[in-house]
Amino acid sequence: MESAHVTLLKDAANLEELKKLFKKLALKFHPDKGGDKEKMQQLNAEYEFLLKSGRFGKAEDIEFNLIFPDLIEKLLRLDGLTIEVVGQWLWVSGETRKHRKILKELGFFYAPKKQMWYFRNPENKKIFFRSEPMPMHLIRSIYGSYTVNEDNFKKYRKNEDELNELNALP
Repeated sequence: MESAHVTLLKDAANLEELKKLFKKLALKFHPDKGGDKEKMQQLNAEYEFLLKSGRFGKAEDIEFNLIFPDLIEKLLRLDGLTIEVVGQWLWVSGETRKHRKILKELGFFYAPKKQMWYFRNPENKKIFFRSEPMPMHLIRSIYGSYTVNEDNFKKYRKNEDELNELNALP
């Protein structure tokens, strides 16, 4: 996709505006909300293109813009878990049985058909009723995903600390 084909997100001047516009349009075009599947796919493609284009910074820095960093930090202390960010949700798999009490306390819910735990921002809670649950591979393809581990989380925290130091300068 060339930048000339970016039509839905063309007005975003910076990363924050891009994210806000993407979220607004995702709610409008999402098939679960009565939107058009093709428009949603176009929106996702444009968003990914713009993130990787370098227009808003280095792709590797933007890609790992974590949601819920404090929650992820707690999860990383638990052994045997795989932590995945999918869209605006956290998904946890692996050896979860021994940690289920902690996961519940942290606000996670169990999805028995996926055999995974998920966390969503309680403020954005929307209830969707489906006749059939959506498989994880499809959810990942629609919203994008990446796995969080100790190494990339430390890099994220280091970058976050450097930004905070810069913002504190007069």
